[in-house]
Amino acid sequence: MDKAKMKNRFSERYRIAILNDRTLKELWCAVLSLRGLITVAVLIVVLLVGTGIVLVNFTPLREYVPGYPDANDRQLMVENYLKVDSLERTLVQRELFLDNLHSILAGKSTKSHFVDRDSIKKVDSKIAPLKLDSSLYKQVEDDQFNVRYVEDETVLPTMLSTVKMHFYCPLKGEITNQHDPKGGHYGVDVVSDAREPILAVLDGTVILASWTLEAGYVIIIQHRNNIISQYKHNSYLFKNIGDRVRAGEPLGIIGNTGEYTTGPHLHFELWQNGTPLNPTDYIIF
Repeated sequence: MDKAKMKNRFSERYRIAILNDRTLKELWCAVLSLRGLITVAVLIVVLLVGTGIVLVNFTPLREYVPGYPDANDRQLMVENYLKVDSLERTLVQRELFLDNLHSILAGKSTKSHFVDRDSIKKVDSKIAPLKLDSSLYKQVEDDQFNVRYVEDETVLPTMLSTVKMHFYCPLKGEITNQHDPKGGHYGVDVVSDAREPILAVLDGTVILASWTLEAGYVIIIQHRNNIISQYKHNSYLFKNIGDRVRAGEPLGIIGNTGEYTTGPHLHFELWQNGTPLNPTDYIIF
């Protein structure tokens, strides 16, 4: 068939009519060419497909499509994904704890826990009221750091050399819980914007960079004059055990980890000769 005949066939006009079967009276008719008929058919198919897509994606009818999960199934999948992620992180922490325990028993050095970015938890900038933090590893501090807890406010260490030292502010923000040794709160809680860096207050050496159940990701630094600074509830740690740090150097990122926290903040403690100091006496937050 040559092009001319093909063109004529597509240009020929056809009548489509609806007749009454008994009287043969014409009820409706349309005159279309073969090209117009094909165009109308394509438009009808596109309209039907588009309507089906809209109904499936934006209306509850999608739950009746075979194989499509309903709202309860999707919620269950999200919850299972969160549980699996938490279990994986817990297993890694348990394995590291056991490895460090074996190393301690064998007289070897321990491994530091370098924290990866949390793939699930989204830090909310809305700050909730904070609970009181307890001192980290009281028994460990008693044994290793010769901790002496202050029961009487008149009992203070000799701080002549401490007063002359320049302390960097670990985090600029608002103090929500003050230093209260009698109440078991041995530092201050500082609230600031999410993702703010936590800074070292003095030059020193990292003696702990790990996870704890109560305080989440914690880093502790030994400074001169037998001063120890503690930074708790971090979401990310930049340093490992044994690292040397400079005053003002970032140590981690403000976080919301651990049982004793209900919002992103830093719990900061300052110790000298085993006695908790009030950080606000030396640092302007």
